[in-house]
Amino acid sequence: MKTLTRSVVLGMSALTLVSFSQASLAQENSAPPPVLVQVDEAREQAISQLTWVPGTILSQTDANLASEVDGRITWMAEVGDIIRAGEPLVVLDDTRLNITLNQNKSNIAQWQSQVTLFEKRLARYENLKANNNMSQGELDAVEADLENAKQELAQAKLDLSFTEYQLAQSRVKAPFTALVVERLQSPGEYTGVGQTLLRVVNPDNVEVQVRAPLTVLPYIESGMAVSVQSKTHQVEEAIRAIVPVGNANSRMMELRIAIKPGDFPIGSAVRVAIPSSDTHDGVTIPRDALVLRKSGTYIYQLNENNEAQQVKVRTGVGLGERIEVFGEINPSQYVVVRGAERLREGQKVRFEETNSTLTAKN
Repeated sequence: MKTLTRSVVLGMSALTLVSFSQASLAQENSAPPPVLVQVDEAREQAISQLTWVPGTILSQTDANLASEVDGRITWMAEVGDIIRAGEPLVVLDDTRLNITLNQNKSNIAQWQSQVTLFEKRLARYENLKANNNMSQGELDAVEADLENAKQELAQAKLDLSFTEYQLAQSRVKAPFTALVVERLQSPGEYTGVGQTLLRVVNPDNVEVQVRAPLTVLPYIESGMAVSVQSKTHQVEEAIRAIVPVGNANSRMMELRIAIKPGDFPIGSAVRVAIPSSDTHDGVTIPRDALVLRKSGTYIYQLNENNEAQQVKVRTGVGLGERIEVFGEINPSQYVVVRGAERLREGQKVRFEETNSTLTAKN
């Protein structure tokens, strides 16, 4: 009876151990999988307070073009056309100028013959004078006639050059790559010298015109990179020029920022982030990484085991989509940007790195 009892006890003990192992394995298998998150880097960088100021995209070359000759317009580029430098924008009727050109050529031929005639006469008179068969007064008169003919010939050639120049100017050519913005006259109309024909801009040479307060002057310099932003696009470009002159009413000065063609349409409104305080070193994170709680503001960083570590932070200067933070932050560890709201301290996560962002992976 005792032996039987011992066997039963041993069997029950073994059964208990097996059941415990199976329960532990089931509990381990039922542990929640790592949470999918999106992460980004905590970044050490130079930080300064930013002031967002309005700006306007404009072409550095915005011109009203006119003709140097008068005449009837026979052809004109359409609004929206892009005309390369040296190609015609406007063509004027050149009939009158061609008639004048032929008159100039006729005058040249006439005075050229007069010069030839007086040169021959002078040579003959000089021979006569050498034989004392000609008075000095007659010789002087022939020399004067020859000189006068030469001057008239020179004037006729100048008239021809001027007419040829006017003929060239009857085709108003683009002085640069020109986008036609506005027609101020139309084909068929008669235009006068200096009367505006077209408004054109150079679409390949654009910049931002910014009105900024004079108080930012100590914190900016030419060549400094600043953020230029519209509702749909953002770029980093350098300040090209600073005009440190304001007026008594606005206390505003002008900045010019060169941008690449095509980044923003000419005439569009943008915002520009201008430094307005001294620069200091600090740590920034994406704004989306902040987790707001009643007890304070937190972020989650990942340790070497991809476990979420909660860090309490204080915020500082905003830098667009990033913000300065203070706290026990490790700049070498990733910060959770998406999915932090549902994380717990020490919870495992999974993610992958891409060129543009850091996103979840299996």
